[in-house]
Amino acid sequence: MKNILFLSSWYPSRVHTTLGNFVNYHAKSVALKNKVNLLYIVPDDKIIGYELDHFKKDNVTTTIVYFKRGVFRYLNYFIAFLKGLNFLLREKQETFDLVHMNVTYPASWQAIYLRFKYKLPFIISEHWHGFQNLSNQKISFFKNKMIRYAFKYAYAVCPVTKELQIAMQKQNLKANYNTVPNVVDTSMFKIGKKEADQFTFLHVSTLEDNIKNVSGIIDAFKELRLNNIKLRIIGDGKTDWIKKIVDDNKLTNQIDVIGEKTHEQIANEMQLANAFVLFSNIETFSIVIIEALSCGLPIISTNVGVVKEIYSKSIGELVEINNTNELTNAMKHVFDNYSSYNPQILRDYAINNFSYENVGDQFNELYKKMIKN
Repeated sequence: MKNILFLSSWYPSRVHTTLGNFVNYHAKSVALKNKVNLLYIVPDDKIIGYELDHFKKDNVTTTIVYFKRGVFRYLNYFIAFLKGLNFLLREKQETFDLVHMNVTYPASWQAIYLRFKYKLPFIISEHWHGFQNLSNQKISFFKNKMIRYAFKYAYAVCPVTKELQIAMQKQNLKANYNTVPNVVDTSMFKIGKKEADQFTFLHVSTLEDNIKNVSGIIDAFKELRLNNIKLRIIGDGKTDWIKKIVDDNKLTNQIDVIGEKTHEQIANEMQLANAFVLFSNIETFSIVIIEALSCGLPIISTNVGVVKEIYSKSIGELVEINNTNELTNAMKHVFDNYSSYNPQILRDYAINNFSYENVGDQFNELYKKMIKN
């Protein structure tokens, strides 16, 4: 059993309860066979100075250090990191075998610091969709240099999809690449009982229309003209603009617009739904697709993220980006042929490829090679 320090640029905290929750799932997968500490530094301008929160849940011991940015924001960021690190090394007397960095920017300097200060090797798990559209991103000179420097010294860089890896390589980002996917909690996301007299399409996302194209889903849904169907839209983004579109189209009886839900509540929503809809323009992974499959739902999706790597006709329908006519037809096809999808086969695929055990074993193999070298 190794003692692994997880670091991350994103992680759930009191500042943002769902940000980077997929990092938590990776940590839990690794904790099945290792000791895992996670250190996360996050600004909170509502406080004075620094606050440290330390707790253990699901075998992951988490230390979150909150700091007030102030005038010397970067210095305060560094001090907050040292406070968290010293707490683990001195007060808790932890000795780490390696570092697992998550999301390169902005926190990868922490892994680099530990690499040179304590000779701790590190890997990077990368989730950021910006690598897939880097030409449209405003990347500062400093950010670009930090990413390349981190990749240079990382033992391995682990994008969550092959598509993301290819995008990173196209940017001439040189690294030892080893794709490891995101995790789905298959014990939480499981097959549920449906309502017999209603067919429900479900969409879950951050509700950013330029990325998720929620308005396109509504446009496609309103053309279905089917009885006893419903669309439920759930997300942690702003909902007022979506509700206005629904009201303007007189669809309030057919479309439910719901705000942020907990992970457990989303699992329950998926268990009650009949099919899952994703109409994104771009995705890094799209963990909700695998969560839907784990609940036995057929999917209707654009060819983005993990869908590119797993799609077959047995799991649902694929549509072109921004083609609402195709989306309408795909939703109708799934509605008409719903009985042809086998929920257990869909669930088994998720379990065999994206469970805690499967992903944890992939990381463990990488850790073994890392320690040997």
